[in-house]
This record gives sequence, C-alpha cells and structure tokens, in this order.
Amino acid sequence: MNVRKMTLVTGLSAFGVLLVLALVYYLERIAHIDMVFQTFLILKSGSPEIQSGRFGAVATQLWPWIAGLAGLPLRWVMLLYSAGHVIWPALLFGWALWLRQWKWGLVLLLAVTGMATQTFYWLSEMPQGLVFLIALLAWMSGVTTLKSVRWYQWALWVAGAVTAFYFHPLVLYAAVFACLFMIISPENRDGNWYSRRFAVYLAFLAMLAAIALVKYKILILDWYDAAAMKRTAAFGQLWPHWIDIQSNRDLARYLLSDYWFVPVALLVSLAYYFVKKSWLKAVLTALYPVVFVFAVNVPYHESTHQFYMENLWLPLGLFAAMPLVFDVLPGWQGEKKTVLITALVVLAGTIRIAAAHDDWTARLNWERDFLARTAGDRGRLILTEKQIPLDTFKLSWAMTYEFLFLSALESPDSARVILVTGEPQRYDALRCEPRLFLGPFKNYPYDAIPERYFVLKDTTCYTEWQKPENY
Repeated sequence: MNVRKMTLVTGLSAFGVLLVLALVYYLERIAHIDMVFQTFLILKSGSPEIQSGRFGAVATQLWPWIAGLAGLPLRWVMLLYSAGHVIWPALLFGWALWLRQWKWGLVLLLAVTGMATQTFYWLSEMPQGLVFLIALLAWMSGVTTLKSVRWYQWALWVAGAVTAFYFHPLVLYAAVFACLFMIISPENRDGNWYSRRFAVYLAFLAMLAAIALVKYKILILDWYDAAAMKRTAAFGQLWPHWIDIQSNRDLARYLLSDYWFVPVALLVSLAYYFVKKSWLKAVLTALYPVVFVFAVNVPYHESTHQFYMENLWLPLGLFAAMPLVFDVLPGWQGEKKTVLITALVVLAGTIRIAAAHDDWTARLNWERDFLARTAGDRGRLILTEKQIPLDTFKLSWAMTYEFLFLSALESPDSARVILVTGEPQRYDALRCEPRLFLGPFKNYPYDAIPERYFVLKDTTCYTEWQKPENY
C-alpha cells in the first residue's frame, strides 16, 4: 500500500471515530454556549447567522440551516450541526489527498487531533479556519511557479486568503509560519525567484498583509475584534513581566496533561534540524511558537476557561505538525513510517478527545436534573447565577437557550422558559409580559420564535426560583 492510500485509510478511520463521537455527544457540543445560541438564531431567522464577520462559518452552519428549511425535527437539526463540524475537515482532508498532497493531509489530521481537546466540544471558527488554511496550502503546494497560475485561479486564491483570515484573525499566525517554513525549504528556493515555488508563498504572504491592512486600518472593526485589539495594550502595561502570568502557567500545565504532542514534536524536530544543521528551520521551529505564545498570552494574561484559551492556542498544533511531517519523520523513518507514527498520534488524540466529555456531560446532566426537579413548578422561572454551580457551568449566559432546547427535546409540546441572569432586577418591568421570551442579549416575542421547534404555552409572570433546602 502506498503512502497516499495509507494516509487515506488513516484519515477515514480518524474522521469515522470523530463522527461517532460527534453524534454520541451531540448535546454536549450543540446544546451549550455559543452553538445553542447560534442554532436558535439560525432556526429563528431561517438563514445562517454570522458572528463578528466570520463568514467562513457558513461551511458548518449550512447543515442546521438546510435541516431547518427542510423542517427536520430539532434533534436532527442538532445532530447534523454536530456532524457538520467533522464533515468539514473531512472534506478538506479529501481535497488535499485528491491533490496528491498526502503530507498536508497528515498535517490536517494532526491539526484536528494533535492538540484539540476541549475545542471538540466548544466549537468555534478557529479550528474551521485552520483546516481551511491547510487545504489552501495544499493547493498552493501543487503550483510550481507564479507564471502557471491562471487568472481565475488568482481570483480563487485571493478569495481563499480572505476567507481563511476571516474565519479567525489568529489564522494569520498559522499562515505566516507555514509560508516561512515553505520559503526556507531548500526544494522551494532553487532557481530564479519568479520560477521557483517559494515565490508562491511570498505572494500569499503579500495577500495576507494586504488583507490585514485593509481590515485593521481601513475598515471599521467589529465590536468583538475591536475589544480584542484593545487587549494588546497589555504588552506595555505588563512589560517586563511577560513570563510570570496566569496564561503562561495554564499553558505549561496543559502542555503536560493534554497538549503533550506540541512540546514532544517541537523538541524532536529541533533535534533533527540540529543534527542536519538546518539552522533556519531550527530557528523558525524554536522561536516562532514562543513569539506566538506571547502574542496570545500577554493580551489574555489573566487567562480564562481552558476551552477558550485552547481555541486561541490551536495554531501551535500546526507549528508542531509541519516540521514533523515534512522533514523529521520522512528523514528519520521514511514515508510509510511517517504515516504509521502519525496514525498513532491521531489515535491517542481521539482517545483524549473522547475522555474530555466529562465536564460537558456534567453540565448537561445538571440541566436535565433541574428540568426534572422543577417539572411541576408553575410559571416561567428566573434563576440567579448564585443558584447554579458555576464551577460546572463556567459560563451561564447561554443557559436560557440551553434550557429551551433541552426542554423542547424532552417535551416537544411544551418548551420551558427559564431565564438565567446575574441581574434579575434588570427584567422587573417585563416579568409579566405574557408572550415575551426574556434573553441575555435580546428579548423575543413568542411569535418571532419558530413554533415548529419551540412550543411556548406558558404566559404566566416570571418568578424567581426558590432553591429547596434539600436541593
């Protein structure tokens, strides 16, 4: 069996396991936080709901959108949304292999499983953009010279660069590393600049620089991106204390427990480059991840929940995977063993991902138990954040939608309306509005909520839930 077929078998096996996990734990993935809110908006509006201009997310929102238009039951909407987050990288993996870029296929597999743990359950645009970037790089690797790029390919290339950047701003760091890595690779640097492959990556870097300039200096930033940019003030505020910060301590702990692939791969790659005296790649492999870590950790020095920080750290998986797949394993072990070793890392990653469901299942079980315990309570309820275990929930803002979805799944003819808020007094004037769904960001009249999925019958006043002594 040749390496391309071995890579295909590895990928099909990995994505098959991930798809099973996505279906088994679909509630852990879709009935929580951002995903449940986005699903609610998609079903309410009947169209994709792009947040912060990250339009690439349509690739995964397509599934619940079509399911909603087709009138499929709520459970199927959520199952398809969960499955879509596995189908997306699987399709891009297939694209890389169709282009005969098996090494990029392995890099994609490692990007999906080498580091991702909590982000398998807390879904965001970052992993979606990272695999899209890898697929775009796989296409670029098949381009021999700039002269061979046709006019319509230039248009597709620019569109791809814009899309990759707009999935998530930190995709830019991954793209720069990948381009620098390919530019300094000897096989890409022979000959005149315009006749060799490294010029392709220079052109891509120029595109990314132009896109970043337009977004950050010309266009008006979205509020979310603007808030993120304000965090960069921490570089000046914390200097010279950039090392002893909570985000660095957290990352060091997670590198030992969950993200071990990153330090192991980087150290092995450094050893290889020193032995081979590939000094440029040694410097890139050693310094670029450190620079990236500071670029993320200093603005987020206070750190936060692992799932959110992991989302920001995900490019580290690409930094670790590329040297290993392109140089180290083929150079030391040969191409077939490269695939076999990668398959073992992928297997370990899927096991780690499966084991990480506990926290998300605990959250789900608490909400199910609450719905069961309060099934006989009359009226719409208001819970304060003091009444919920924040060590389990971490973020409470989406619980209103989580309760809505879980109750609709269990009792399709009578979805529950339960507001969870840290500021109950904010809703005093609206508590007795008979057909108003109170939410953390916006309130919706019942008529605006699709009755096909959420049958809201309760029109009594909202009352604050009184926690029983034996609860």
